[in-house]
Amino acid sequence: MSLDIYKSMEDFIMGNKPKLFLILILVVFLAGCQSYTILNENDMDYPSINPMPDGDEAEIRLFYPHKEENVLLEEVRIVNLENKRLEDVVIDELLKGTRQAGLRKIVPNGVKLLSIYTQGSIVYVNFNKAFIKEKTEEVDEVLIIYSIVNSLTSIEDIDKVQILIEGEKRENFNKHKLNEPLGFSHVLLELPYNSPESIAKEYYDAFLTRDYRKMLAMESARDVNETGYNVYTSYYETKELGLVHYEINNVEIIKYDSEIIFLYELNLYYSDGRINKNNWIEMNLKYEDNKFFITKIKNYEENK
Repeated sequence: MSLDIYKSMEDFIMGNKPKLFLILILVVFLAGCQSYTILNENDMDYPSINPMPDGDEAEIRLFYPHKEENVLLEEVRIVNLENKRLEDVVIDELLKGTRQAGLRKIVPNGVKLLSIYTQGSIVYVNFNKAFIKEKTEEVDEVLIIYSIVNSLTSIEDIDKVQILIEGEKRENFNKHKLNEPLGFSHVLLELPYNSPESIAKEYYDAFLTRDYRKMLAMESARDVNETGYNVYTSYYETKELGLVHYEINNVEIIKYDSEIIFLYELNLYYSDGRINKNNWIEMNLKYEDNKFFITKIKNYEENK
């Protein structure tokens, strides 16, 4: 080959060096490519898409009343958080209502969650005014409150719930107080709701008929010997001789969980015309061995 031909080839290569470089890259790329089969969505081997990516699923525990008995039962759901906080999802799901045939929705229609936030171990849940209905029966009032409280306190690290209405603490629902955070109620899972007022009336009925043995049994979870019973009887016979009637008014339930605490006004009427008015008495109850025991009766008027 002549020198002129070599020189012409050299000039061609040098003049087209960028183009040849790109061609070389393309050849290497095509050589490394493999053939792929195009899949349609309906094909058997079409890869499935997980609608709930790992980390977005959570198990929550919701509490609804039984349809026939005034107890709360647990309903477990697997939910997709969808970038929401667990507390928000729990309330959203609770307001949707139960999926189980034997349970019933308890939170009134029209109730909306306005906001929710957590400080320490207390969650503050804020509802609109539809949450409060004046004609709500006492049993439904308590079941509404603890349906929310039990559901939220089932979340790890949440111990109590403060219910707010339009951003404000409310002193009472109707009979149940809402001015302080509330804890999980185990009693409502084990025993149908028993009005604290009915327990107080049972106690004062025994007082009125001088059934001191029943009164003492309601105050003690343990057997009391005859000496203790005689001392107890002597005290009440002396202090309340001539009692003919009583009235319990303005009951306020402070909490209804492992310990039940409530306040009430008590008027005692005597055969000689005396009326003993007690404006603020606190009774504490404890649920043990399938019954309630009175652990404290405190008359705040006596301290004045």
